[in-house]
Amino acid sequence: MITRRYREVLAIRLDEGDEVVSSLGRALARHRITAGIITTFIGALRDCRLILRKGHEERVESHVEVVGNGNISLYEGKPFVHLHISAGNERGVWVGHLMAGTVDIFCEAMVLPVNGKLVRKYDRSLAESGVTVPYILDLGR
Repeated sequence: MITRRYREVLAIRLDEGDEVVSSLGRALARHRITAGIITTFIGALRDCRLILRKGHEERVESHVEVVGNGNISLYEGKPFVHLHISAGNERGVWVGHLMAGTVDIFCEAMVLPVNGKLVRKYDRSLAESGVTVPYILDLGR
């Protein structure tokens, strides 16, 4: 993984074999980004775990080309990567929340930090209803 800051934008290149979510989390922590927008995420993955809808997770083991975006917030004091992708190959297309994935060739992400603090909290009612990732932005009332 290589990162470079260009004024307001953090460019991240993930290399073959990197795990996407944890690698992005490390890059964000290194650059002290705790709130932001993943404006673009492109590249190739394998061994993806995606949540396609409430209660339905799909594992895609073969090579897929991906495009996505998301956001960054804090959960329990660490960067929380919330990334949705579209992934496809000759077998089909999958769209959902990326739980985990291994870079196949390379991936690139552009992150725009946001001034202020975005914090996630665990939502018990979502968890009880079957939502796999029951962590919502705590934006107050």
